[in-house]
Amino acid sequence: MGERVVRPSEPVVAKEKPASPLSGRERRRNTRVKLDISLKLSIYQWEQEGSFSGQNIDGTLFDLSESGLQITSAAPLAPDMFIVIHFPQEAELPPITARVIRIETEGRNFRYGCMLSALPPYVRIKLEQYIEDHIQYAL
Repeated sequence: MGERVVRPSEPVVAKEKPASPLSGRERRRNTRVKLDISLKLSIYQWEQEGSFSGQNIDGTLFDLSESGLQITSAAPLAPDMFIVIHFPQEAELPPITARVIRIETEGRNFRYGCMLSALPPYVRIKLEQYIEDHIQYAL
């Protein structure tokens, strides 16, 4: 009702849709908390015959949400690599597994966007509480 009929000789002008909160550069669905925390990262790489070995590297937690995080490190990682994030003891968070989904270079360091993977319910609850406690630093 109230729709305007366009004749074939008239140009069709599309109505602009309101911008989606998930459009453009910002695609995050969850609030991110900006942090600057030193971490230990366990990196796992496949060797042969289904076995893998790990190594520990230093990193810094840049920000954190319920579904992902950003870390910086001098160590080069590859997309789709799984890492285990070991938080400092005072954070009272257990180790969390994440998958590297984005890599940016920052001088000699790398910034990694990671998606959290297979969080057990008790870990998700602890993570949500940690974020809630640090929400004043939300981005």
